[in-house]
Amino acid sequence: MPIVAAALALALAGTASAQYAGWTIPEAGKDEKSPLKASADVAKKGKSLFGSNCQKCHGPEGKGDGPDSNPNAPAADLTDPFRTELNPEGVLYYKIWNGHPPAMPAFKSKLTKDETWTLVEYLKTLRKAQ
Repeated sequence: MPIVAAALALALAGTASAQYAGWTIPEAGKDEKSPLKASADVAKKGKSLFGSNCQKCHGPEGKGDGPDSNPNAPAADLTDPFRTELNPEGVLYYKIWNGHPPAMPAFKSKLTKDETWTLVEYLKTLRKAQ
């Protein structure tokens, strides 16, 4: 049975990119686009969601310096320019939705899919120009 389990693990590992090791990102997730139209209203709602769900770890400006961020393994700095390519909007969505416990909780039981996309739209506003 251990050989079967190892084969299954290898097969499942092939369904997610090594770039997102430990995260549950569907194969086409990186190409998924927000169904929401970016606007000031959507960003404002996203900022509110960020404040109530993400700020405690990612900090008020998304720099990973929130009071609940682990100093030995800080929350991601969501303003880093390299994250734009690393985490396109579909990847952001699935990272928020599925989390990466224990460091990053999954929000699929707390937020709706539209709320998660609203949060993604806000996070895109935090990114610095490259």
